Amino acid sequence: MNVVEVTKFGGPEVLVAGQAPDPVAGPGRLVIGVSVTDVMSIDAQLRGGWGREWFPAEPPFVPGTGVAGHVLSVGDGVDAGWLGRRVAAQVPGGGGYAERVVASAETVVGVPDGVPLWRAAALIQVGPAALSLVEAAGLEPGARVLVTGAGGALGLAIVRLAAAAGARVTAAAHGPAKRAAALEAGAAEAADYPDVTTRAGEVAAPEPGSARFDVVFDGVGGAVGGAAFELLGRGGRFFAHGVPSGSTALVDPAVAERRGVRLIGMEQVQFAPAEFRRLAELTLREVAAGRLTAAVGLAVPLERASEAHAALEARELVGKALLLVTAQAVRYHRHGGPEVLELDEVPLPQPGPGQVRVAVRAAGVNPIDRKLRTGFLSSPIEGPQGTGIELAGTIDALGSGVTGWRLGDPVFGQVAQGAAATHAIAEADALVPKPDDLTYEEAAALPVAVETAARTLRELGLREGQTLLIHAVAGGVGLAAAQLARALGVRVVGTAGERHHAFLRGLGVHPVTYGEGLKERLPETVDGVLDASGRGELELSVELTGDPEKVVTIADPAGAGRLGARFSTGRGVGAVAAAQALRDPVAAALGEPAAGNGRTAAGVRVPVAEVFPLERTADAHRRSEDGHFLGKLIIITEASLPH
Repeated sequence: MNVVEVTKFGGPEVLVAGQAPDPVAGPGRLVIGVSVTDVMSIDAQLRGGWGREWFPAEPPFVPGTGVAGHVLSVGDGVDAGWLGRRVAAQVPGGGGYAERVVASAETVVGVPDGVPLWRAAALIQVGPAALSLVEAAGLEPGARVLVTGAGGALGLAIVRLAAAAGARVTAAAHGPAKRAAALEAGAAEAADYPDVTTRAGEVAAPEPGSARFDVVFDGVGGAVGGAAFELLGRGGRFFAHGVPSGSTALVDPAVAERRGVRLIGMEQVQFAPAEFRRLAELTLREVAAGRLTAAVGLAVPLERASEAHAALEARELVGKALLLVTAQAVRYHRHGGPEVLELDEVPLPQPGPGQVRVAVRAAGVNPIDRKLRTGFLSSPIEGPQGTGIELAGTIDALGSGVTGWRLGDPVFGQVAQGAAATHAIAEADALVPKPDDLTYEEAAALPVAVETAARTLRELGLREGQTLLIHAVAGGVGLAAAQLARALGVRVVGTAGERHHAFLRGLGVHPVTYGEGLKERLPETVDGVLDASGRGELELSVELTGDPEKVVTIADPAGAGRLGARFSTGRGVGAVAAAQALRDPVAAALGEPAAGNGRTAAGVRVPVAEVFPLERTADAHRRSEDGHFLGKLIIITEASLPH
């Protein structure tokens, strides 16, 4: 199995991907197929050699103490009912940076339906710690609370829970992004650490222990923790639970005793198995109910664990860092209706030469998806098939020989089947940079529509001043073709439902309604027709143009063959050619080389009609088959993949 090891004590670069034997479940233990691994600040500290008197592990070792995934096998004494279940677990002995890990049954909890595994992994350790700390504080409404390290995962969870208990929370964190996250989590105010130190100096000189706060949750330690201690009122409670600064808070126990301040250390976040399970189960119930959530500042593939450690050490990360071990993909194992689509967990796909892996943010839904799924355009299935051919997201792995792209670059374009997934493989030259003024959803709506529109307009060869009739102009292809035709100076008439007419007029399109009497509502002279509907308009279209060569359909091949019109298909065009159309669709529509003017998508916009989460891809396919919507249907991965 794949693992990431600490090869020697040192910086993030000592984390190296390697191989290890698959683990075996001993008595009282389970083997978990890891989907997501939690990354803790203490992982980075131990990697650097800190705390060896308490944590005696010597390199090489596999770090990681919190995971979420599925139970693959169980040992003697473990209920077989765990097999296959979605679980989260704490593995105090480490080993979590791996595809599989052994965990004691005592520290494994089931993940409720509806809670993504990444969210369970993000909270399996900080959730119990936050609940334990806030429970021990016994907060009452109006209690004055200071939280240091408030922009980290544990700090944000404490802020949320303390605010929910009615406390007035002051969040101390470095950097505006972390302070903004703390305010969003419920803090009444947020301050940087120098402000905390200044406040401590102000109250310490005239009267040590002047009441500023009733409770301090110190997740930083060192001098910051010491300054926070000075802000406690007499009889306050000081929780020292974090040491990212390298030491516990600089607090004199004798001073605390004189001021009646209760000091609570790391023991509050160190649990016996039974207490851990109680708190972990409570955490996941709170997550399922929407009362507790996880801020994830970074989620990278397992092999890039060093980046997660570097981000933690830079102290700029808001919330959690996670390692992704698997992907999720919508696939079908047989041809059929939307009901054959299933959300499967699969290994993270690896890019080959000239390829990149994209962390998908959004994927488009197209009529061809149905044709492929039902077997209309493909041979019998040999193994599971993905669905979706257009996407937008960020590059998160580079294959050999790839130049011009960097990890994290926002991109969009066409791929082979499989865009409806958290991760997909694409040819590097089939993608183009996502413009800043396009959301990921808007970008995912464009690749197929723009390529098809540019191709069919090129085939029609219309000139400035001529008239183009588009059937189903309110669909993705129709809207893209209308905008490109208008850019070429072509007059556009389009058939569409009346509820879309106002929008179409705003694009400069003359809309007409479908149905009886359509011929009377259309102009007498039409120079070209693009049929994106396939609902029997070809005969009328040929009559209007007087020449079947002036009629192109993308939806009615049988009618085209019968009447002599042209059937245009994107099969064989290739994703690379589609990317050229995205780079300069106006040039593509004219049959000219891309101008290289940086006008990616050239201002073409296709409205997003409706958005579906990845797990509801089947519903998106059903909606696609219903038709009668403006623009494109989009699938997003937000719930399945932290962004």
